[in-house]
Amino acid sequence: MKQIKVKWPLNPQETVLFKVDGVYIKNNFNAKQVTLYITNERIVLESKRMLMFFLFGIIGWLLTRKKITLEFPLSDITDFRRTKHGFNKKVAEFDLIDGRTIRIGVSGKWEVFDAAYQKAMIDVQPLFSVN
Repeated sequence: MKQIKVKWPLNPQETVLFKVDGVYIKNNFNAKQVTLYITNERIVLESKRMLMFFLFGIIGWLLTRKKITLEFPLSDITDFRRTKHGFNKKVAEFDLIDGRTIRIGVSGKWEVFDAAYQKAMIDVQPLFSVN
């Protein structure tokens, strides 16, 4: 299996399982290009700073290369479903335990992303027990 390198610190015993480009859909009028990483503990969205590249060239791009836009633990996810946004029918929608809904448009094949997500969720321990 190919090892995926990241520029942000990983937790102990954390490994990156999957990486895909996508769009973080904040609302109907605001979206941001991101790279989505699925680890065995969390989902991380890393923004792409293309505006700095266009404004200041390669120096601006190097200064602001990658920044984490959003991250949330896999154990906080209460529901996951496939939805659509406009013409894009490959939008992952996550409902979190704190009431937020995160929408991410995924590039590539949906089945590959879904399989990686399901594989990551197999070992997740829930925050609470029904007992």
